[in-house]
Amino acid sequence: MNKRLEMIRQLLSELEVEMNATTAPAGDRDFSALELPLIIREIVDDLQLLLEPYDAAFYWFLFRHSIAKDGSPHFRVSTRSLRRAVVKSAHAQDGEKTISLGKVQDTLRALETIGAIRKEGEPNREGTLYRILIPEEIEACQKFRSERMASEPELFIDTSDIDYYNVRQNRIRVFERDGYLCRHCQKQLTRYTATLEHVIPVAEGGGNSLENLVTACLDCNSRKNKRAVGDSPAEQ
Repeated sequence: MNKRLEMIRQLLSELEVEMNATTAPAGDRDFSALELPLIIREIVDDLQLLLEPYDAAFYWFLFRHSIAKDGSPHFRVSTRSLRRAVVKSAHAQDGEKTISLGKVQDTLRALETIGAIRKEGEPNREGTLYRILIPEEIEACQKFRSERMASEPELFIDTSDIDYYNVRQNRIRVFERDGYLCRHCQKQLTRYTATLEHVIPVAEGGGNSLENLVTACLDCNSRKNKRAVGDSPAEQ
């Protein structure tokens, strides 16, 4: 069992190295077609309301040609191609269906500022490599969602009867509540690296309620061994 866990940890470490590489790996986020509707809904609910019209148009274009295309969060694009491909300007003169280079650069900076995209290396003749982030990875979206949860609790009904462990969409609500941070080591996670840990183990009568689950990374979760939630694995 320990050998298997070590192999899993090694694979996760290698995956993290690949995800942080400056080249664009194909499908490194391993999105499935079944997840896209949920991601799109989160973009509409938690990100689009924070964007100006041009920002939203650019983001959807980048999303369409990265995550929605093959699961990869990376896309290399030039400002010249964006001028032609994203938005047909209503103010273009002499039939020129492009927007200004300055507007493209301003819009990309706006998306970087809000955290919706991130540069992943220096530009070359093919353009600049960007990583396109989704709402769960964007701090502004997490803050916006938290504010909505506080002001409109009826949209986020919590009851102890709901299974937050086995139902995928409910699992995500636990991750969102914890800000996708491991409760033990505070490592920043995503829905693809986060796991759920029972505060009171099932063997001791713990259930799958929201209150009995916390977010943990695989490494801390595998080392739990009935460790009290809140204890640091480094202290074991």
